[in-house]
Amino acid sequence: MERSKIGAILKQKCPRCYQGDLFINKNPFRLKLLTAMHPRCKCCGLLTEPEPGFYFGAMYCSYGFGVVIFAINFITIELYLQLPSRYFIIINTLSLLLLWPVIFRYARVLYLYIFVRYDKNVALKNHEVN
Repeated sequence: MERSKIGAILKQKCPRCYQGDLFINKNPFRLKLLTAMHPRCKCCGLLTEPEPGFYFGAMYCSYGFGVVIFAINFITIELYLQLPSRYFIIINTLSLLLLWPVIFRYARVLYLYIFVRYDKNVALKNHEVN
């Protein structure tokens, strides 16, 4: 069964088999478990932290997400609605604070997807077993 890469990213699935969950708890707003990842994919055995400090590079992905949110807020509030700048500052700050757990998780997922490729053979093997 062929799965889509975007669907697997959005569902926070393993980049090698697109089946196993990366995070122990699916709710990013449960802050105690925000960073808790399965050590290995339950379907294909992929190490989710290939080396110590691997996810430091995910900061670049989260920075990119922050810039996109900033741009959307700026275009909407400053250019389209033409509200005073203080509204932009308040809304942008609140939206970044509220979305921080989601940004954090998707930055990790995207960063892992940069370095690990989908393996059709592993996915088919796991699908036959399940």
